[in-house]
Amino acid sequence: MSDHAIRRSLEPLMFRALAIAFTLFIIGYILVPILVTLVMSFNDAAMIRFPVNAWSWRWYADFFGSGQWTDALQNSIMIAAGTALISTTAGILCAWAFQRFPIPGRDALYVLIMLPLFMPGVVLGLGVAIAFGGLSIGDYAFYGSRPMVMLAHSLWAMPLVFMLMEATFRTIDNRVVEASYDLGGGPARTFVEIVLPMVSTGVVSSLLFAFVISLNEFVMALFLTDRDTQTLPVLMWLSLRSAGTPRLAVASVILALTVFACLSLIMLWYIRQLRKVSR
Repeated sequence: MSDHAIRRSLEPLMFRALAIAFTLFIIGYILVPILVTLVMSFNDAAMIRFPVNAWSWRWYADFFGSGQWTDALQNSIMIAAGTALISTTAGILCAWAFQRFPIPGRDALYVLIMLPLFMPGVVLGLGVAIAFGGLSIGDYAFYGSRPMVMLAHSLWAMPLVFMLMEATFRTIDNRVVEASYDLGGGPARTFVEIVLPMVSTGVVSSLLFAFVISLNEFVMALFLTDRDTQTLPVLMWLSLRSAGTPRLAVASVILALTVFACLSLIMLWYIRQLRKVSR
């Protein structure tokens, strides 16, 4: 065999080895910080210290026994749920309108919808605080409230939902929609009973992605929450400034587990839909 033929036969092996090595590097780069945080959450020491000399559930008991930390976790979950509902509803309807109807200035509107996604959180948080900070409904002050944070978080979550659902709506066979119209189904009924079931994987993914984005968002929440409504990431940052206890690692593990749970739900739903299609 000639030298040229040998080199050609070795090239696929080299690229395969490089691909495997790069994949392992990426997996390690992602997992190492998470695993270190998980290990530190079982540290019995009073401060974050590595390596761990004594193992304990002490800081988990401390976290769930603290009203301040559990309230912050509850705020994060409630705000994330509200953000997911608002941004998913708005993003789906907006994407459907872009897909089905001629819209004047379509390209400019598309850029405007996607613009908040590329804006720094500090700009959006400060802008929302200045624009709506003085708003009140009766005795209910809007600033520092959960709805205000939900709307601010939706500025980031809604463009992602819109982008995902617009791509998903493109996969629909429009002949099915037209057939529903011909059989007497109105626009609302067709959308709810025909369109949404066909794009249920995209809807579930959008809902969970929006939830995760809001759950982990910190900068806007720092501007828009007060002591009663501060989220878990905000409390973690404030606590880090005063004392770096393993309680921070516990909070990080809880956030990470929530993200993993959301991703697992997306994968399970996707597999379920694939099995339904293959039957």
